[in-house]
Amino acid sequence: MNPFGIAAQGKGWLGLFTRAGVIGQRYGLTAHKMDGILRRFAGILQLQGCGATFPITGSSLARNKGKIAAYQTQNIEFAVHGYFHIDHKSLPFEQQLAHIQRARQVFEKYHVPVLGFRCPYLRWSEDTLTALQQSGYLYESSQALAWNVTNGHETAAYQRVLKFYNAISAGDFPALPWLEHGLVRIPYCVPDDEALVDRMRLTSGKVMEEIWEAILFETHRLGELYTLGIHPERIAYCEAALVATLEKARRLSPAVWIAKMHEIALWWLERARTTWSIQALQPDLWSLTVDGPPGVTVLGRGVEMITPSVDWDGDYRRATGTE
Repeated sequence: MNPFGIAAQGKGWLGLFTRAGVIGQRYGLTAHKMDGILRRFAGILQLQGCGATFPITGSSLARNKGKIAAYQTQNIEFAVHGYFHIDHKSLPFEQQLAHIQRARQVFEKYHVPVLGFRCPYLRWSEDTLTALQQSGYLYESSQALAWNVTNGHETAAYQRVLKFYNAISAGDFPALPWLEHGLVRIPYCVPDDEALVDRMRLTSGKVMEEIWEAILFETHRLGELYTLGIHPERIAYCEAALVATLEKARRLSPAVWIAKMHEIALWWLERARTTWSIQALQPDLWSLTVDGPPGVTVLGRGVEMITPSVDWDGDYRRATGTE
């Protein structure tokens, strides 16, 4: 496998060499600069009162001798991003399994919980899912979900990367987790920071904000999930748009749950175990009972709720119990 050839498929050769220079400028050659970037990111999250999930490679964690793990105390979760930043889809099962388990060993060495995984380049195969299941992962988040919100800023480079990612359309698929191969799979929404900065060449924080706002409002309207992706290296370009999007999310009603990925995965598993039963008592009277985890909520709309209930949002009422 030629990693440069794989990267060039997504970026084009000119984009690949440009990207190499950009990484050098943004990261530098020392862990000190990365530490400063993460401190900046952690400060933003603290001011917004929320956490985040950052995928990192096992080799990066080892190279920094576990120093990155200290950010776990600042409400940051680290997901595994492979051992090296390579295209897992092009590897046979045995090699994928070896890379994934090697990364797990490094995370465990530095006391970083191994919960989730995101493939480099968002490229995965059925063998990837099998390897993750056998290695004991809880969730996986590599399926790109493309939103039609570019508002004329779309470029050939962006179209190329959607194909490279094997992205699916948010117009055809719901932005919700699902269970597959014993994993909770959480979609990854695009355009992300890489698409906006490196592929569409956007420099206006206001334009980025408008694009991310469009995804936020649509997922909120649909009651779905928005995985907002920002690589730490681009925080200087995307900070204003990120803060504005988080502030808008805070003001929405019904409220938005801003969570780390493992929290979403655990909730989705609990949700999957929820059961309900419906019994007809009279032609126009029904009894509904829900059995689920603490916090399960029964909402009613377009019906008369005889059980005690309170206003929730718009036409919805929330039952005060689960019957």
